[in-house]
Amino acid sequence: MLVLLKTLHFISLWAAGGLGVGGWVLQYVHKRNGQRPSLEVVQSIRLMGVLALFAVLVLWITGYLLSGMIYGGLPTSGAFHAKLMGATLILICSLGANLETLRSMRAGTPPRAGLMAVFAWTVRISLLVVLIGAAAAFSSN
Repeated sequence: MLVLLKTLHFISLWAAGGLGVGGWVLQYVHKRNGQRPSLEVVQSIRLMGVLALFAVLVLWITGYLLSGMIYGGLPTSGAFHAKLMGATLILICSLGANLETLRSMRAGTPPRAGLMAVFAWTVRISLLVVLIGAAAAFSSN
């Protein structure tokens, strides 16, 4: 069971990162070329956002279960809590970006650029916190 959870955790980490970067690259290329993305591209970006949100949720669930199996509960170290805080912000921003995209698609308007930029920068900084927290948590064991 431990190997299965670790495998799911790793695959969801890979999927969340790849889907997030892929959506960003599609948006960046269209913006840089001054083009509006076609309906198919917009739908692809939306699908990648939903799949990334699902991957982050799987990360959360498997991470929680792994903590219980490996540590017997959630560790009390500061590094683990920093990692958990960063992961929480990533989950909130992923959910918020998906809801904003859904709102904009229903309204027929582009997503609010300022809000999406806040989500993007928060995710980037939170990812850095998660990586540093994970490295510190592993080095302390």
